[in-house]
Amino acid sequence: SERLLTSPVPLFYSRHTARFLSVWLLFLPFAIWDNFGNTWNHVGMIPATAFISAFLFGIEELATQLEEPFTILPMQAFCDKIGNWCNEIVSWEGGDNDMPVYK
Repeated sequence: SERLLTSPVPLFYSRHTARFLSVWLLFLPFAIWDNFGNTWNHVGMIPATAFISAFLFGIEELATQLEEPFTILPMQAFCDKIGNWCNEIVSWEGGDNDMPVYK
């Protein structure tokens, strides 16, 4: 997991996705213009475009977070706990692993 942590995702990929999504959502009202022709002055496009934009930008933000999972996980605490368990096993003494100690 250390190699995964130190190998970054190229910034170009995430920027390209964000730019493509922004341009696509910018032209979305032109694509749905005819579908909202029966609403007054096509006013129904505003909430529809806002909902679709929020949904797709949310998915894009979630994907960005999933690209770098170790920035949101407490990896140091996991490693410290595993290290404590290994030291406990080596020393043959009871510790904090929530297991009963039989003497």
